[in-house]
Amino acid sequence: MASIRPSAAASRGPALALLLLGLGWPPAAAPAVAAAGILGQCWTPAQLRDGSGGATPAATQGAPAVSPLPPVPARLRGLIRSVRPAGEEKLVALTFDLCESGGTTSGYDAPLVAYLRDEGVRATFFAGGKWLRSHPEPALQLMADGRFEVGNHSWSHKDFRGLAPAPLGEQIQGTQTEYARLRAALAGRECTAAAGLHALDALPVQPALFRFPYGHCDAQSLAAVAEAGLPAIQWSIVTGDPAKGQGADAIARAILDHVKPGAIVVAHANGRGWHTAEAMRKVVPELRRRGYRFVTVSELLASGEPVIADRCYE
Repeated sequence: MASIRPSAAASRGPALALLLLGLGWPPAAAPAVAAAGILGQCWTPAQLRDGSGGATPAATQGAPAVSPLPPVPARLRGLIRSVRPAGEEKLVALTFDLCESGGTTSGYDAPLVAYLRDEGVRATFFAGGKWLRSHPEPALQLMADGRFEVGNHSWSHKDFRGLAPAPLGEQIQGTQTEYARLRAALAGRECTAAAGLHALDALPVQPALFRFPYGHCDAQSLAAVAEAGLPAIQWSIVTGDPAKGQGADAIARAILDHVKPGAIVVAHANGRGWHTAEAMRKVVPELRRRGYRFVTVSELLASGEPVIADRCYE
């Protein structure tokens, strides 16, 4: 059952934002305009539309050391399913999972991402480490785009229930490390240098959010993610887009019929959201007509009071 965990400082968006920054979460970033410089320097508009680009160093290249994040503060522990924005401001967070399981390679919904860019829609992508390794170029483009943030979706989309501590840690930290490796690869490109001395500072050093595969967890895995410094983000609206029979109209209705200020929507951008790109063309203009503003999950968390569930759910 969902519950709201109150705090004196969290009842207003600005207060929570200052509180989180005081706790060192989320990691500070430079203005997004710097990342836009890398995006424009390193990829042509055509490459951004199809997710292609220059060659990324091989996966065997060593990754820089990733410093541990501070543990998640008590008021953000649990499963964050939505946020109650201060003053009921009409904010909504669109999130797209980029998952890839052990023996398979999933895809990348380039038309969906291109539409979000064209419309200036801010969004959060929860990427698996295996997906990051299989899709380095689109991953770097998402990382370098100031409209988007990239969260951790485990390494290979295992069910976290009952995982032993060692594989549990590997699933969490492997993705942090892969992200850091890709960021280091981008730092070594001439186009990044051409974007300016401090352009790379706009890219977070590592993901600052986590989403459980399948929405599954247990007490041990929930504690492990929190100790790793990653707030666990669930959702309040399910699009059902992995089902081939879930057409664009049904996806749009699932969002539009249930949206309210502070909602977190779960969808997919790994080619397994079969009609998601088409649905977004219906959802985005309608939500804007209703007065909603699109924000990343981190921005949503800083806007008000998180609504926290006591246990995982699908």
